[in-house]
Amino acid sequence: MGKIAWVTDSTTYMTQVLKEHPDVYVVPLSVIFGEEIYEDGITITQEEIYEQMRSGKTATTSQPPVGVFAALFEDLKTRYEEVILLHVSDKLSGTLSSSVQAADMTGITYHVIDSKVLTMGITFLLEEGLHLQQQGKSIEEIIARLHAIIPTLENYILIGNLQQLHRGGRLTNAQFVLGTLLNIKPILQIKEGLIQVYEKVRSEKKAVKLVMEQCKTAITAHDVRKVAIIHGNRPEDAITWKEELLRVKPDLHVEIVPLTSVLSVHAGEGTIAAMWYNTALEG
Repeated sequence: MGKIAWVTDSTTYMTQVLKEHPDVYVVPLSVIFGEEIYEDGITITQEEIYEQMRSGKTATTSQPPVGVFAALFEDLKTRYEEVILLHVSDKLSGTLSSSVQAADMTGITYHVIDSKVLTMGITFLLEEGLHLQQQGKSIEEIIARLHAIIPTLENYILIGNLQQLHRGGRLTNAQFVLGTLLNIKPILQIKEGLIQVYEKVRSEKKAVKLVMEQCKTAITAHDVRKVAIIHGNRPEDAITWKEELLRVKPDLHVEIVPLTSVLSVHAGEGTIAAMWYNTALEG
């Protein structure tokens, strides 16, 4: 098997190991406040985003320009035989389309994986792919395995700022009305690449209880080894969720991670979510 480069984007949560991996490349999305444009995770931090949003400023995001991907691919094709493009759900962002367009322009040999998720969902896939590569699996075997994992993703999200999610076009008018005018706390899911309403409850307490019930059911019924608790400035609640899950399965690996910067724009401060795969990950 030839040398493989892995290209992802800044909606992916990058562990320290992934940051230091020589064959993993991250292309940043843009965070925009008025006329100011920042590179996600590079020229603006999550806390700086929260500070600006708390002051009343409205943020938007933008996919990476095709030219940024093209410049990276021109470099990679001199050093790698194949490139795997592993990106945020194509239904939530144009990032994957920009990446593919640039790949076609530059003539690299590439393989596309639409993760149909974001943040730790992509992290899981990236870690698993690198693990399989280290085991000597062929690129065809790696791609097939990752595509098989994607439909097994399960996740539940309590959004901190429905208005911000609605402004960004990720929440329909009907979903927004349900969550605000009717004072209902929706539990959201990313399913088949889209943000969908899983359930509507009357309080945060009931929402958390339902999410924990779903988590416990899944980790008991399936060979779940890893769960990610993703939060927007809610570390204490994330720890509470982790402790509750460990009481059900003490050997479960529960990783608490912050929202990536660009996702903080859409989900808002106060968001908390649980994400895992209902299948055993090898990596």
